[in-house]
Amino acid sequence: MSNITKFEGHWRDAKAIIEKEIDRVWLHEPEEIQKIRWGIIDSGAGSGEQSFSVLVHLEAYLMLVGADVMYRFLKISQYDDMQLPTLNRITREFLTATFNVFEFMTDLGLTNMHAMGQMYSDALDTLASKEEYIELTGAMMTYVIRMHRWIHYIFPWNLGVAFPHRKPEELLAMAKVLPVI
Repeated sequence: MSNITKFEGHWRDAKAIIEKEIDRVWLHEPEEIQKIRWGIIDSGAGSGEQSFSVLVHLEAYLMLVGADVMYRFLKISQYDDMQLPTLNRITREFLTATFNVFEFMTDLGLTNMHAMGQMYSDALDTLASKEEYIELTGAMMTYVIRMHRWIHYIFPWNLGVAFPHRKPEELLAMAKVLPVI
């Protein structure tokens, strides 16, 4: 567990920090992504002295958190019967309480994701309306999605050719050749 301190600022301050991070990573590959691409992961994450598993996990978690979970939070925030305290509680439960996905992504090499996620979570306490929730969560979702795009870009998709789909006739031909055990 890293030494992340509670964010004491206003949600607008958190949003400004998140937007600064979005600007930092929007056009140029961030240093932390370069390190992951080169197999330099300070936490030691990975198995068998390779970083492929790190890329697989980051690809999945960033896509899930950004394009799925946070998008759904924005969607349910627009329900008339959804109150802000409940929305905040659900958000924390999914992102930081039972399993802190931001901390996990930091362990996988996204060096400041835990701090950003904790700041986002802490800033929820300063929200006064669902409209403010939408602004803050929209910014965080954009940041996570942008980081996903970088991982998606560097992912070694070429390895997929080693795992082709098989046609039924190919499987039948293999079955004829293989010994019965």
